[in-house]
Amino acid sequence: MSRVLNRKPNISPEVQKRVNDSIKKLDYRVNLRAKGLVQKSSDIIGVIASDITNPPISQFIEAFASRLHENSLGILLGNSGNDIRKEFEFIDLFVERKARGIIYTGKEITEEHVHKLNDCPIPLLVVSQEHEQLKCPVVVFDNYQASYDVVRLLLEKGHSRIGFISCPIEDKHAGLLRQRGYRNALKDVGIAFEEPLLQYADFTMESGYLAAERILEQAKELPTVIYGATDQIAIGALKCLRDKSFRVPDDIAIFGFDNIPVASKLVPSLSSVNLDHYEMGYFSADMLLKMAETSGVGIKKVIFSHSIILRESCR
Repeated sequence: MSRVLNRKPNISPEVQKRVNDSIKKLDYRVNLRAKGLVQKSSDIIGVIASDITNPPISQFIEAFASRLHENSLGILLGNSGNDIRKEFEFIDLFVERKARGIIYTGKEITEEHVHKLNDCPIPLLVVSQEHEQLKCPVVVFDNYQASYDVVRLLLEKGHSRIGFISCPIEDKHAGLLRQRGYRNALKDVGIAFEEPLLQYADFTMESGYLAAERILEQAKELPTVIYGATDQIAIGALKCLRDKSFRVPDDIAIFGFDNIPVASKLVPSLSSVNLDHYEMGYFSADMLLKMAETSGVGIKKVIFSHSIILRESCR
């Protein structure tokens, strides 16, 4: 039975069928903990996430876990709350548990992160973040280009006054690069940057609401569209506009980023940048498993594409 369960070669179809029939009859389940004691690594993968309630992260984890399940592997999930001490404790825990590999998908990578991640003795893949000194592979979206494309599209649609609610710039991809795409798109067509039209939020609807409120209060002239660096932020801005009796999109349009499932169900439905977090989750699982099997993949960086979806919130 163990040879079949561990997918050893040279097993006849007849033997494999008899074992599988017995497994179904006995309702047998592999004890991953016990299996890990006799193997160099267990059949688990560790995942470190900053906030599992964030829809893009939960989409990624759902796809990642599903792909692991197809390969008879399990997942240990560490929700860090963006606490660096917790993140490092999870890394140590996963190494101690002999995890087959680790996915790190936090909100930022500091110098401390670089040293810890580079010293990790088991395969490690960083998702949605990067740092020039990291030795491990990274998987990211092109957040700069996606944000740049959104602003250029809005300009083409006649929106010359574009408010932007940014994520904290400590998050290089969701914060710094998306904001840089916004600024450079305006600069490239000769539109001067107006500081009151740029406000900050912390990934939540509540902070998006308050940031939109600041734009309305501080701007010398109201924007014709408010672009949120995430859908959660954009939804908060949408509620703010409604509470203040603005019509969307007739008075002020709204644009989001991430295309979370609820975006298409809002009234009005939310225009957004589509990032396929499910595809990234499946790919990351396959890539990490290959790293575990071959001690590397020879790939430093993988960049996923994006698309823009226009819906009712932005004509």
